Amino acid sequence: MEKTVGAFDARRQLGKILKDVSGRGDLYVVSMHGEPVAAVVPIALYARWKRDREALFDEMRAVSEQVNLSPDEAERLTKEAIAAVRQSRRA
Repeated sequence: MEKTVGAFDARRQLGKILKDVSGRGDLYVVSMHGEPVAAVVPIALYARWKRDREALFDEMRAVSEQVNLSPDEAERLTKEAIAAVRQSRRA
């Protein structure tokens, strides 16, 4: 289950939060002044994110070598893709 907690309460309840995360697999979003600033997640999930991220970058390197794009063209396409993803999130 995902829960949101303010930074002050997170500091006071850190032991409980860690117990919930490690024992039950809960996810916590920590906010400051109503804005999310951090997440506390089970270490297995964090490790999977790291592996997935590295695999994605490995795949991007392999593709970039195959298509022989210039660094400028690759950067332009990357910025275009980021803008498209951000735009789709707003919709």
